[in-house]
Amino acid sequence: MKFNEYDLVKTLVEKEGYPISTKGCIVSFYGDGLACEVEIWNQNNYPIDVITYELNEIELIRHNNS
Repeated sequence: MKFNEYDLVKTLVEKEGYPISTKGCIVSFYGDGLACEVEIWNQNNYPIDVITYELNEIELIRHNNS
């Protein structure tokens, strides 16, 4: 699956205290294309952290349409 910056995603793993199914937005990719930075959101869709995830640790919810 191809991900893009600003795609809405949910996590498939627990990481740094954030549970599976945490929602967020991809904000950047690493040069190797195998990992990205995800801006993690709370229940009110307010950004609370930025965590590195491998692409196999996230699932697309919706592509950014801008």
